[in-house]
Amino acid sequence: MAADRSLGRDIVIYLATDPTDSIGGGFTNPTFTKTTFLDTLDALIAHDLPLRVCKINDGRVQIQRTQDPLLPGEYEVESDGHIEVTDAPYYKRTTSAMSSLSASGRVRSFPAAVRDRDRRCVITGIPVSQREPLLRRWTIYDAAHIFPVALESIFHNYNFGELVVLDERDGSVNSPQNGLLLKKDVHALFDQYEISINPNDDYRIVCFFDDILGLAGRQLDPICRDINHPHHVNDNILFWHFQQAVLANMRRAGEPIFDEDITPGSDTMDAILSGPAPAERMEFELSGRLGDVMRAQGSLLIK
Repeated sequence: MAADRSLGRDIVIYLATDPTDSIGGGFTNPTFTKTTFLDTLDALIAHDLPLRVCKINDGRVQIQRTQDPLLPGEYEVESDGHIEVTDAPYYKRTTSAMSSLSASGRVRSFPAAVRDRDRRCVITGIPVSQREPLLRRWTIYDAAHIFPVALESIFHNYNFGELVVLDERDGSVNSPQNGLLLKKDVHALFDQYEISINPNDDYRIVCFFDDILGLAGRQLDPICRDINHPHHVNDNILFWHFQQAVLANMRRAGEPIFDEDITPGSDTMDAILSGPAPAERMEFELSGRLGDVMRAQGSLLIK
């Protein structure tokens, strides 16, 4: 089964050009602010002139950029120029089982560089135990790619390779500027685009579902974004992830969230083919299982 991102939405969005057809929506929470909402609309709607947004049946009062929580309801978007739902591509990703390896399988220095820079989960703020690096154990932490390794060729299409400092041992997608040290549970949410970071709003964490870990509204730890550090995280790559999260969660009905595991004893192929988005699910399964094999083979080398 694939989880439905649109189930239970309490935000519904319409364009003024067609007020009968919802273009998507989302979920409110105490830290989902009006500023956050307006930033998501900039990613969701292609436009050439500024957008104006108002809550339907609320006196046509225009929504302003403030840190006030957005209220549930129906919202209409208009502009003096052309507006339409963006056709920007959404790229399905798996949890980064291959976070230490390139698409070619060569061992990389990416994890070590991210660990050395961050020394804590940069979203929760939980520091790494002093003993963990000494024991070469990183049990509850992952060096997570912001832009996934599996899309390395697309990374270059966005010209991100020109924005990062390259290590002679690494390809550009493995630059530590494309990485964050995260607790494993936070990493899973980040890879599924259930949470993201908005660099245009003081690096606030945006939660697109129930905030079960209490992350929404926090700020990305300054340790990873110190511009004086040669490997500081790149804002353009962070914003790419934020845009992908908006497309995954808020455009139309949203993108499917696949279960991590298929029920034991079931026919894997039948479960994939009979479920939603079978081609994407097949890619998800193959990529994840290949990553497990590669990680097992390389684990002794990358510690």
